[in-house]
Amino acid sequence: MRGGRRLNPADILLLYASQNGNSKAIAEDLFEQCEANDLPCELKCCSEIDKGFHLEKTKCMVLVGATTGDGDPPDTARKLWRHLHKKDQPNNTLSHLSYTVLGLGDTNYTNFCNFGKTVDQKLQALGGNRFYDCGWADDGTGLEIVVEPWIEGLLPALKNHLSKRRNLEENLSNSGTFMDQNTSVEDSSKVKNKNENDKILDNRLTDDITRVISTNEQSETLFVRENNLGVSSSLLMVNESILDTTHVALKKVENQEKEKGVDVISVISAKYNINIISQEEIHSLSVKSCAFPVDAKLTLPLQPLSYLTIKYLNTSYNGDTQSAAPLPSAVSEVVQVCVASVRKLTRHDAVKTAMEVTLKLPSNTDEFVYEPGDSVGILVKNPKHEVEILMNLLEITEIADKSCEISVASQTRKKSATVPAFIPRKSSLRHILENCMDIRSVPKKPLIRALLEYTSNPSEKRRLQEFVSKEGATEYSKHVREMNLTTLDLLIIFQSCKPPVTTLLEHLPRLQPRAYSIISSPLVDSKNISFAFNVVDIPKENTVTFARKGICTGWLASVYDEHKVDNKNLNQALDDLSLADTLNTHACIYLRCNQSFRLPQNIENPIVLVGPGTGVAPFVGFLRHREVIKNTEPSITFGESWLFFGCRHKERDFLYREELEKFQENKILNHLIVSFSRDGTSHDGPKYVQDNILIHGTVLASLLVNKNAVVYVCGDAQNMAKEVFEAFVTVIQVHMNQTEVDARKFMAQMQIEKRYLQDVWT
Repeated sequence: MRGGRRLNPADILLLYASQNGNSKAIAEDLFEQCEANDLPCELKCCSEIDKGFHLEKTKCMVLVGATTGDGDPPDTARKLWRHLHKKDQPNNTLSHLSYTVLGLGDTNYTNFCNFGKTVDQKLQALGGNRFYDCGWADDGTGLEIVVEPWIEGLLPALKNHLSKRRNLEENLSNSGTFMDQNTSVEDSSKVKNKNENDKILDNRLTDDITRVISTNEQSETLFVRENNLGVSSSLLMVNESILDTTHVALKKVENQEKEKGVDVISVISAKYNINIISQEEIHSLSVKSCAFPVDAKLTLPLQPLSYLTIKYLNTSYNGDTQSAAPLPSAVSEVVQVCVASVRKLTRHDAVKTAMEVTLKLPSNTDEFVYEPGDSVGILVKNPKHEVEILMNLLEITEIADKSCEISVASQTRKKSATVPAFIPRKSSLRHILENCMDIRSVPKKPLIRALLEYTSNPSEKRRLQEFVSKEGATEYSKHVREMNLTTLDLLIIFQSCKPPVTTLLEHLPRLQPRAYSIISSPLVDSKNISFAFNVVDIPKENTVTFARKGICTGWLASVYDEHKVDNKNLNQALDDLSLADTLNTHACIYLRCNQSFRLPQNIENPIVLVGPGTGVAPFVGFLRHREVIKNTEPSITFGESWLFFGCRHKERDFLYREELEKFQENKILNHLIVSFSRDGTSHDGPKYVQDNILIHGTVLASLLVNKNAVVYVCGDAQNMAKEVFEAFVTVIQVHMNQTEVDARKFMAQMQIEKRYLQDVWT
């Protein structure tokens, strides 16, 4: 801190709990902003508790934490979670700790930001002092909507808080008063003269460096201004009024870029036989149209510090798939399996194509001890032609297969820089881009900010500046996030942007495994596992520059297309491809354990299963499992079972219809309640699963309240899961004569007791 004693870095602990990398990226950015604002801190992962840091010795903590699963902590935060929930801790255990929490979540899921909110409550219960309001960021609407203003407010709040503590410690030291390490600055019973100390430096002015960038001259001018927030700004003021707007010069540059773009587009289209966006279509895209006058000032964040370097080698390295980085929710090692069979579950004229894949497990299957309700994670690869397109755009095709070593650049100014854990240190660029990086991810603002430095076309550069500017927040949401503009599409559309490949390695997130609920039961077949999915089709429109399929579902569908028998009758209701051991196609998978989403231990508990579409998959596994048990021990009596299934058309996409009806006939399933949304159902009739839940509300309410029924919901989180939850709230409210508040409390208690379980996705 300027004008006083510099705080020890350990005085500020910046923690992150990340599942998919968002929390870590935000924490790293915040770390750099703290350093730039003379707020030294330590950056740690929550998994380092009791080794890299101790809460009992921490005075000020900022936690950035995501919520995963059904309101669960990330894998990296489980040790912290257990630490905070230790029994018999005194309520003043953390009275020395001042803290705040930035929680990341998704309102498409019921327990929004549950990890962050629970940590906040637990820290309060243990005596912690919240010095700045917590923030709850919603990935469903855009994390940046909350994250950016929260960080902007945190910096002055953090500096003010630490200034108070510093001056308080100095005053106590000068007066000869001893202040123990565990004494809280907020504890007025232990610290005298607190009110006077609180006023110190409230109006203190600090220097704030602001840069004015002249785009056409590529020069920077620094000037100093005073800021009564008491914190150095992390923003840049960009004055575009001195852009070279000479009509002839600008037109010349644009024509050169257009000619080059036409060449790139035509080469890509011809080589990969893709109907890729034309140059004329690119120029008509709204994503490229500037929203602000060219002389309008834009406030930009600091340019991210680059930190990686590449050294090309003479030796050969294949590299691990993702550098053996820990996999989310993994309870087994990665194993290679054979794709034994693929079958189509829907009729040819169904709106969506649903398929089932069966994988043959290795002979040694000790790693795959699973139960119905668990899921399998599949390691995926980016489509080869998309990787080729990206390498073409980056102009690295000729060196893509050379062995290389990725390391932290010795001259970087980025503190605590490390090679991302999922990038092999020695490999090839093709391998890394194909196996490790999510090239379809929506680019975050730090990446776009970094790309600015490598964009030569003035109008394209200006548009990218608008996306990352404070003034252009709406533009980013509308044209980047809401349009799902991928990094690959951005580089196709903004063709003058030619970043070094290290920029993408520094910013692109990890290519995440795809998770699918297991349909199988180990009691039925211990040598194979199966799962179902809808093939994801992404049409060419808006910012999607060429049509494509989902990364994993598209690959699995291609396996089917490559091997299906030509003379198959495509009009039949079920189109099978069962060529066990002949597909010669392999996949790398691992087992994901779901300890909650399982059949109840007490078999007499009623179960209510809600699974429209492919959401029915784990419930087929439940019923297959119970059928074997029943056949083995006929005297066993299961609790009442209900299955609510829904699809568009009874004859086109009623998945597992014959099997489900057989389960009902054999009393393995007591009630099969179906709805068809597009089969000409009467206006007042049930179209969706939630409609049928309301219709059968009287019985369901009794099962939930009086018989400890367990509810399982599987499928779409964005709409279905929310509507189903609200339907159950209504059922309790109406049929148990409860207020809405009490009905919601009851449902919340069911969630706590693990009697309302969800396995949902967006």
